Amino acid sequence: MKLVSIVADNPAAALVQVHAQLGPEAVIVSVRKHSTGIPWLWPSRQIEVTACVPQKPPEIKRETPPKVEHNRIFPSKTMALEKPASRPSDGRWRSIGWLEANGLLPVFTKQLEEKVHRLYGEEPLPTIQEEWTAITDLIICHWRPGRQTMAGTGRPHVFIGPAGSGKTTALCKWMTQAVLINESNVRVWRLDGESANNSDLLTLHCELMKVPVERFWNKADATADFQFVDLPGVEMRNPDALSILREQAAMLPEPHVHLVLNAAYESSILFEQFQAFESFAPEDLIFTHLDEESRRVKLWNFVLGTKCPISFLGAGQKIPGEFRRAEPALLFPQKNPR
Repeated sequence: MKLVSIVADNPAAALVQVHAQLGPEAVIVSVRKHSTGIPWLWPSRQIEVTACVPQKPPEIKRETPPKVEHNRIFPSKTMALEKPASRPSDGRWRSIGWLEANGLLPVFTKQLEEKVHRLYGEEPLPTIQEEWTAITDLIICHWRPGRQTMAGTGRPHVFIGPAGSGKTTALCKWMTQAVLINESNVRVWRLDGESANNSDLLTLHCELMKVPVERFWNKADATADFQFVDLPGVEMRNPDALSILREQAAMLPEPHVHLVLNAAYESSILFEQFQAFESFAPEDLIFTHLDEESRRVKLWNFVLGTKCPISFLGAGQKIPGEFRRAEPALLFPQKNPR
């Protein structure tokens, strides 16, 4: 792992140099005041930033689905459903087979098959376009939109989830959009949990956005449009860490609890993580790392299999980068496949 130390006049200049030398995947390891060695003679107002590019974790072994081309993580107007070479002889709808190949669990594809058979009969519709329209209309009926009014509730927004899920990056993206686009008044708390919260990246971006960031919870700020609380990731099989996190959440006044999950993981792991944090009563889900997962269809498993809505979808490490409100169209390719 390569460490690089950069001296700059301010956080913004430091961030530019970090991205220039290490790229968008760089992680801030530490931020401190730069010392000249003779503070009484020539005091320095510069900062010294240490950054690195973390090693990528080993890829999780997964079944290889049929290749589906995606230019970007969010669908474009040119994307189309890959058409099977021939119609299955068993009468199964091609659209349902495609959904299952791209991550929709068999339990939900079976439910879809039962519904389409009741509504349209067992024989597939004449064209793939008719099939796809019928299938998407059935699935969208299950969509539960997340909270539309996120600002001005007077309640803190708390990001929880396993380590590596992208909680801090999601917070930074949301914060940056709120400040730059909506000119919102934002405050941030970077709190320790069972382990220390070492996210100096958050502090650096708060300084860049001129957003107050505190290391200890005091009280809610009724004047702020958004109050964001960042906590360290918690191992889902660590009951002590989960207990400490539960105590911290209970100390906050009626928090909006956002569960952040890494969409690149397999559905079985994601459901296991969801169940581990379900006792926190998250009001919504935020899925990240969608640039590492082409099978967005699999996120429908959480629409069909839980009562927790999906509020935001994020991709990449760039800030603000791609961070959008979730909507059904973002989990599908183009509605009218060729």
